[in-house]
Amino acid sequence: MEKSLAQKHACKRGNEVVLTPADFKDGQLSATGYSRLKQECEYIGYDEDIEIIVPGKYEAAFKDTFEVMAANELSHIRKDKLETRIKAVVFLFIGTLWFTLGQLFARTSMIKEITLVATWVFVWTAVEKFFFDRGRLQERRFSLLQILSANVKSDENGENIDAGAC
Repeated sequence: MEKSLAQKHACKRGNEVVLTPADFKDGQLSATGYSRLKQECEYIGYDEDIEIIVPGKYEAAFKDTFEVMAANELSHIRKDKLETRIKAVVFLFIGTLWFTLGQLFARTSMIKEITLVATWVFVWTAVEKFFFDRGRLQERRFSLLQILSANVKSDENGENIDAGAC
């Protein structure tokens, strides 16, 4: 089965995303089509140029709709990055404060150990927010920018729109 599918779709290049009429609603790219486009582009490396093939009658509306959707998502990513940085600083401050208060006011070694563990929880949360969460947001941003710079081609004949037609 896998071999027959590979032969059937041999003409589709690895950096190509083919949109179908089902990805559009009322002549514009639908939210489902937008999600599918982004999902398909996840498998294309950042060093490759993406080619998006759109049914001919939807080409003009695709560019406009996609740009609006992407600009909105880029705005949300920018906001999320700022919130993530603020949260990281707050958690780092709380961890440092917790450590300082624990060392100054703890009467027993057991309480010092508990405050030390709590300190590491806050510090690790700050590190996670700053490095890992921001990294994921940056990756989403790069992916969107890559798709925005994609070469959009129309498929006037509808040849590539059918499943497997080459």
